[in-house]
Amino acid sequence: MTTSFLDPCLWPRLHPLLIAHDVGGSRDRSTAVVGGYSGYAPGILGITEFHELPQGLYGSARASALAQIDARYERNALIVADLSNDTSYAEQLMETFGPRVIGLHIGRHGDGMQGERRPVGRGSILVYHVGRSHLLEALHSDLQAGRVCLADGPEARRAWEQLESLQPEMREGGMVYKCLPGQHDDLGISCAMLNWAAHHPHLEWWMGNVLAARRPRRPRQTHTWAAFT
Repeated sequence: MTTSFLDPCLWPRLHPLLIAHDVGGSRDRSTAVVGGYSGYAPGILGITEFHELPQGLYGSARASALAQIDARYERNALIVADLSNDTSYAEQLMETFGPRVIGLHIGRHGDGMQGERRPVGRGSILVYHVGRSHLLEALHSDLQAGRVCLADGPEARRAWEQLESLQPEMREGGMVYKCLPGQHDDLGISCAMLNWAAHHPHLEWWMGNVLAARRPRRPRQTHTWAAFT
């Protein structure tokens, strides 16, 4: 697998802006990976920031840490979150980010093309089922074709090392990619999630929800009895 590491200044402004959020368990870190497209590199997805959140963050504390990264981008990003192991976290994400959240359930199978509405609090969230191998193979293909570039830096190199160290294993149900003992793939999976979202046919529709969330609400009109006389 090969990739290009480029100067992050090539992506001074990203549109659409995406943040992929892998939700870690007790032994893993949760992550936030930022990327998008820029007029400086048409048609190429730039992944520009790679964050491993502190261990031991759950619920509102984890969402708050993610919100600090989002705030640096004027709260203008689509949040693509892994809800595979913590479906209750969707409610906290909705409270923090509103309709800007898209959920992913990463399992053994699925191409992630069709979403389902899942009730969350007073609203709902779109959740897409996608296979882990499908995510990784799509990222591999786009890296090979030069459609994805990473902004150079130690965190980007760590994400790349995680991807390179995955061990492919053919099973009856197809190819799987395993971590070696003691290693992690959280940043690498986040890159694959971001790449999936950036090439998804529903992206324009999702971004419409982001714009709607930023649009100021019209004040409610009140009427007195004099208006009817």
